[in-house]
Amino acid sequence: HIPGLRVVMPSTVKDARDLLIASVLCPDPVIFIDDRWLYDLTDVLEPYDGVSLADIGPNVLVEGNDLTIAASGYSTRLAQEASKTLADQGVSAEIIDTRVLNPFDPDVLIESVEKTGRLLVVDGGWSTCGFAGEVIASVSERISPRSWKSAPKRVTLPPAPAPTSSVLELLYYPDTKLVVATAMAMV
Repeated sequence: HIPGLRVVMPSTVKDARDLLIASVLCPDPVIFIDDRWLYDLTDVLEPYDGVSLADIGPNVLVEGNDLTIAASGYSTRLAQEASKTLADQGVSAEIIDTRVLNPFDPDVLIESVEKTGRLLVVDGGWSTCGFAGEVIASVSERISPRSWKSAPKRVTLPPAPAPTSSVLELLYYPDTKLVVATAMAMV
């Protein structure tokens, strides 16, 4: 939330490479947030195309009509997995990878929410003062209240410190089932 500070969070191997190179080449200070849950991903990449941070914004990964799900980092993977389960249940979810947290450009999300009427934000952080709240606020401030078919929702970490026990981690971290359940309650 600091003006002039850029914050990026990749969810794919390509974005990790492209955002890291663009971050190093950017004249502004950049915080690059990588997610440990993505370290095992591999991909075959085309050569780097010289994209700059100024040209990188939210990316629509899956087209949909019933619900917009916005996420970044590993949460994007959860959203993509959830969209497959939702599709099996007849719900068409549009998945948007925000990629750049600051400066945040809500235009792609606004267009999507105006089409779907619903917004679910999946965030690997806590709800209080979190990115999910900023996404919801940014979209809500810019679209008509009549555009909403249901109130926006967020899936975040519970308001507690991260556990050290693997048994407690299963209860603590959001998973695909929670994203699907929240989405289904919205539609």
